[in-house]
Amino acid sequence: MQEKRVRIKSEEKRKQIIDAAGSLFISSGFEKVSMEEIAKSAGVSKQTVYSHFGNKQQLFTAAIDGKCDEYHLAPGKIKRSMQCEEYLVSFCMHLSALLTSEDAIGMFRVCVAEAGRSEVGELFWDAGPGKIRAQLANYLAEQNKLGLLNIANIETAAAQLISMIVCETQFRSVLGLQKNRSDTELKEYVSHCAQMFYKAYRS
Repeated sequence: MQEKRVRIKSEEKRKQIIDAAGSLFISSGFEKVSMEEIAKSAGVSKQTVYSHFGNKQQLFTAAIDGKCDEYHLAPGKIKRSMQCEEYLVSFCMHLSALLTSEDAIGMFRVCVAEAGRSEVGELFWDAGPGKIRAQLANYLAEQNKLGLLNIANIETAAAQLISMIVCETQFRSVLGLQKNRSDTELKEYVSHCAQMFYKAYRS
């Protein structure tokens, strides 16, 4: 019981640190934020931060992983019981919700602002978009083997579907412009993209 309480407390502190780091990265950028600032914002010691994360890069990656997990887009979140079309619609809905969230928009702006000046772009891609696309590609390959889809180039197909979801609404949000679609219209658009993709590649 004591061990369980210690583990829970450790997990709570880890989440505190990740949440604090994510907020600071968005508000100040990756380069300017120090581990000391993160510790202060999280209300823990600098030693505690380092006991959970070896460096700032690991912490940034954990913040991106956490956000993907929150929107059910982390690798391993595939719901095996879903039919193929149902899963594709669900995947696209969750991806759209993530892409248009304030945290994702803020983090994307940080990556664009620091492009070429730090490693943040590569870290962001590997922890977020890269993993999400890999998860989708693995799922499509699996459906191909089952004979439910007929896709000649899995990587191209995965890129096509994700590109359809990274739509005008998300682009306008990044630019700080008012979105041009209501939430209902956006969901209808996303659902239509997934269904169109499925019809194009189903066996």
